[in-house]
Amino acid sequence: MSTIISIVTPTLNAMKYLGECIESVERQKSARGSIEHIIVDGGSTDGTVELARAHGLRVLQGKDKGIFDAINKGSFAATGELIGFLGADDKLLDGALEEILKCYDKHPNAAWISGGVRLIDAEGKDLGETAAPPGWLTASIHSCLGWCCIHHMATYITQDFFAELGGFDLEYSVSGDYEMFCRARSLKPFARIGKAIACNRRTGANFSMVHRDIADQQCLAVRETYGPKSGSQRFLNRMIMKGWVYGLNPGWAARKYVSAGRFPFGVVQGRLRARKA
Repeated sequence: MSTIISIVTPTLNAMKYLGECIESVERQKSARGSIEHIIVDGGSTDGTVELARAHGLRVLQGKDKGIFDAINKGSFAATGELIGFLGADDKLLDGALEEILKCYDKHPNAAWISGGVRLIDAEGKDLGETAAPPGWLTASIHSCLGWCCIHHMATYITQDFFAELGGFDLEYSVSGDYEMFCRARSLKPFARIGKAIACNRRTGANFSMVHRDIADQQCLAVRETYGPKSGSQRFLNRMIMKGWVYGLNPGWAARKYVSAGRFPFGVVQGRLRARKA
């Protein structure tokens, strides 16, 4: 039996990268299933809607209360057995559909599945990959990290489970994915795809980066809701997750430190300062 996967893409004047996003979905082929790609547009004036319709996509139009409200609208209107979320500036890697369906076939009782991502810059340059979250991840541990290591563009939730969750909580206007995935993990485990299936484009104008202060406040609220009450346990959970994130993704971690002008333990930084002196 062929499985339909619905992918929801919220848009607002997204012409710059939307074509790449749509084409990456169109390239997906699998004998196991197919994709329903839904565009939810909040009032674009740059040709976004026309582009989506030219590709024969279903477009839902109307004002919304933010990106997660738009995703909720598209998700509750979806017909697929699995629902995924792909930003207009993100894209699927070739073979992603087959990997998703292979994992779903292997874990038929899984309420949701999650894979890794490849980070790219505005021009599409490879910035390294980050692996899918570990199977032992709990909502409590995840909430203490301070940011979401479950990547929304590589995560798929069954329609029934999405309905049970009630969608994204609109009180979390910037960190809705972090709250949603902690809430989902507090109820049910996920199945893991052991490779990158999508690209996360880092342009510097990403929603969570532009609204960093709000994101930080909402991440603290996630920790207060799902994390342990003990300060020492919170610290331990955070160190466990940071150790896993940096240890399993050394290439990404190195780029992160270099781009931020920081180096592990200050060793290299100290040497550079010594040379300048």
